[in-house]
Amino acid sequence: MPEPTSASQAASPTGIAPQRGALVSAALLGAATLLVKVASLAKDWLVARQLGAGDELDAYLVAFLLPSYAVVVLAHSVAPAMMPSYVRLWRQQGLAAAQRLAGGVLAGVLALLAVVTVLLLVVTPLVLPLVEIGFDPAKTALTQRLFYPLSAVILASGLSATLAAVLNAHERFAATALAPIAVPLGTLAVFALYQEPYGVDALAAGTVVGFVVELLILTTVVAWHGLLPLPRMRSSDGGLGHVSSQYAHVAFGALLMSSSLVVDQSMAAGLGSGQISILTFGGKVVAVVLSVGAASLTTVLFPRFAHLIASARFDELRATLRWYVRLIFAVSIPGVVLLGLVSEPLVRLLFERGAFTADTTAAVTAVQLCLLPQIPFYVLAMLGARVLSALDGNPIVLRIGAVNLVMNVGGNLLLMQWFGVRGIALSTSLMYVVAAAITMLAIRFKLAEVAGSTPGHAATRKPPSPDGDRPSDAR
Repeated sequence: MPEPTSASQAASPTGIAPQRGALVSAALLGAATLLVKVASLAKDWLVARQLGAGDELDAYLVAFLLPSYAVVVLAHSVAPAMMPSYVRLWRQQGLAAAQRLAGGVLAGVLALLAVVTVLLLVVTPLVLPLVEIGFDPAKTALTQRLFYPLSAVILASGLSATLAAVLNAHERFAATALAPIAVPLGTLAVFALYQEPYGVDALAAGTVVGFVVELLILTTVVAWHGLLPLPRMRSSDGGLGHVSSQYAHVAFGALLMSSSLVVDQSMAAGLGSGQISILTFGGKVVAVVLSVGAASLTTVLFPRFAHLIASARFDELRATLRWYVRLIFAVSIPGVVLLGLVSEPLVRLLFERGAFTADTTAAVTAVQLCLLPQIPFYVLAMLGARVLSALDGNPIVLRIGAVNLVMNVGGNLLLMQWFGVRGIALSTSLMYVVAAAITMLAIRFKLAEVAGSTPGHAATRKPPSPDGDRPSDAR
C-alpha cells in the first residue's frame, strides 16, 4: 500500500524550476476538470434532446436548486476550514493526530448535513413555492416530488468534500479531479436507460447515483492510501474547535459569494425578457476558463501554502506568492486579449442555431467582453483567499466577501442604468479587481502578524532538507 507523503517543497521558490511540479499538477488537474466539463456537456445535450425546455426540466432545475446551493455553501467550505489545521497537526504531532482531527471533522460534517437535509425536507412545502413562482399545481407537485430524492446529494457531497480535502492535503490530486466525472456520467447512464419509462424521475435518480458513486470512488482511494478517517466526535480532539470556528466563517463567506449570482440574475430579470439568458450565456466561456484555470491552480497550491506556513517558512511563502502573481498576469492577459478578439465567432460557433439568432449572438458577445477582464483578478483573488485560509484568516475572507456583495449590488444599480445587462457583467469584473487588491493587502498584514508572533520564524529557521522537510511519520 502506498505510503502517505507530504508536499514536496523546494528551497528556493523564485524561479520556474522549483515551481514546475506545481504547474504540471495544475495542468493535469485542469485537463481532468475539462474532461468533467465535457462529460457534463454530453449529459446536458441528452437531457435537452429528451426533455427540451419544458415543465419537467423546469421542475428538476428548481428542485435541485436548494440541494446545489447547500452543497456550494456547506460542502465546499470544508477544505479551506480543515486543511491548514490538518497540515499543522500532521507536521507537529504526526499523521495519527491529523487523522483524528479529520475523523472529528467527518463526524461533524455528517451531523450538520444530516440536520440540514432533514430541515429542508420538512420545510420544502413552504420554501419551494417562493422559488417556483408561476408554477401551476401539477408542476409544483412534481418539483416537490423530485426534491425528496435530490436532497440526498447534500450528504453525499459533504462527505466527498471532506475526503477530497484529506487527499489534497497529501497532494493526491488525480482522484479528487477525476472523481466528480461520476456525477455527469452516472446521471447520463441512468437517464439514458430509464428515461423512457420514468421520464424526469430517472434524471433525479441518476443525479443521486452520480454523487453516491463519486463518494464511493473517493472512499476507496482514501482507504487505498491508508488515509481513511473514522468519524469520531470528541471535544478533546486537537484543533476541532478551531476548525469549527473557521468553517463558520468560510461557509458564511460562501453564502455571501453565492448570493452575488442570485443578485445578478434577479437584477437582470428586471431588465426585460431574455436578459437572464443573455447574462448566463455570456458567462459560459469565462466560467469554463475559471474552473479549469483558477480552481486547478488554487487546489494544487493550497496544501503547499499550508505546509510552508506550518513550518514557519514565511519568506519562502512571500516569494512563492509573488512568483505566481507575475505568472497569472503574464499568462492571463494575453489569453483575455485573444478571447476578446475571437469572442463573437466563438459565441456563434457554440450557440448560434435555432432560436439563438444573430442578434442574440451580438448581445451575448457584448456581455462576454465585459466579463473577460475579470479573469486575472478572479484567479488572483481566489489564490489570495487560499493563502488567507492557510493563515487561519477566514474571518478576513468573510469580510472581503461582504464587501464584494455590497460592491456588486451598488455596481449593478449604477452601471445597468447606462449599459443594461452589460453593466451587470462589467460590475462583476470591477468587483474582482477591487477584491484582488484588498485580498493582497490583507495577506501582507496577516503575514506580518503571523510571522511576528511565531518564534523562530523563517528568517531564523534552518533551510529545508533535501527530502522536502517531510513529517517524520510519513517517511
